[in-house]
Amino acid sequence: MNHDMTRTEGNPLAEDGRPLAEDGRPTRVGWLQVLTAATLWGTTGLIFKALGDAGLNAWTMSFLRLALSVPFILATARLSLGRWLAPLTARGVLVLVGVGAGMALYQITYVLAIERVGVAISVLISICGAPVFVAVIAVLFLGERIRFKTIAALVAAVLGTALLVGFPDSASVVTDRFWGGVAIAIACALFQAFYVLAARAAGKICHPMHSVGIGFTFGALMLLPFALHYGYTMSDSAHDWMLLLYLAAVPTALAQTLFLTGLKTTGAIGGAIASLLEPLVSTVLAVLLLGEQIGPVGYVGAVTLLAGIFIVQSK
Repeated sequence: MNHDMTRTEGNPLAEDGRPLAEDGRPTRVGWLQVLTAATLWGTTGLIFKALGDAGLNAWTMSFLRLALSVPFILATARLSLGRWLAPLTARGVLVLVGVGAGMALYQITYVLAIERVGVAISVLISICGAPVFVAVIAVLFLGERIRFKTIAALVAAVLGTALLVGFPDSASVVTDRFWGGVAIAIACALFQAFYVLAARAAGKICHPMHSVGIGFTFGALMLLPFALHYGYTMSDSAHDWMLLLYLAAVPTALAQTLFLTGLKTTGAIGGAIASLLEPLVSTVLAVLLLGEQIGPVGYVGAVTLLAGIFIVQSK
């Protein structure tokens, strides 16, 4: 691997020439962490559907997802690291505010986009657009160089996701509300990219557990006014609370900590591409548990998406 490639990935090399994470772990560990996080995120769609059917609105679920995750994360940090919080400089606080803001704004804009253009278009634009924005920002503003392999992986993963999700009926593109929804979905993709880049920066400030715990505290505070304004609703069902606790503990606290840890190895662009595994897991679960169907194009998309993820993590 030449010098430019090494600098592009941002990781040191092991004696056998394989890249290492900043803390010396082999890159395969980081890829496993990011892919595990994306897999866990793929379960959130079913949870949101079940809670929505129980009467909880999206604002309440988004707020509780972050707010309830914080105790899980910080308690784990106390047990494993010996302290609840990390000492931070003013710059460190600002970066973690960015982590929380990125997550909160992503969730807000995603809800608003779905209200205007539906799930398919929102997913198509926001999820597919995020890794593209990450790559563009990294190249134009962070001075990173992208290898051809990374470009090929990005194209394959985004194209595969688009084929998997499906393209909406163009006949629905008729109103200003639709175009407003498209603009919000693009903003959603930008906020996702901002979150990934902020999370990458947070990895250099403190442990990922503290990054997620403190960052999501800020994010929950940002979401609280929206939850109160749009009608804060709660359920007295033990089943619903079990789902909420799962949502907070597993695909939020655990998955986000894994994602931030893995980013130290994969880099922002690689992590963003690998995170596209999320819609594939959601689709598989919908087929297995809800009886939904995907056509031949969807299967081609799934294979193309997996090929892109394989390419980006290959040597």
